[in-house]
Amino acid sequence: MENQDINIKITDRDGVVHEVVAPTDMAMNLMEVVRSYELAPEGTIGICGGMAMCASCQCYVLSDTELPEMQDDEEAML
Repeated sequence: MENQDINIKITDRDGVVHEVVAPTDMAMNLMEVVRSYELAPEGTIGICGGMAMCASCQCYVLSDTELPEMQDDEEAML
């Protein structure tokens, strides 16, 4: 299977759009992509280190790609 990077447009909290490339071969989640590009001020995203315990990582996904249904733990966080 060949590696395909994913192109993502991220609109930050100030309304600035960033076009980034997310590798698919590094098992990074969206929080890690945002942190690797330093798109969020320090301490405003991933405060819990990606353990889904602080709700500092919130996003809206606008895509034609079908996503799985929200899991119970995700809904509880919101």
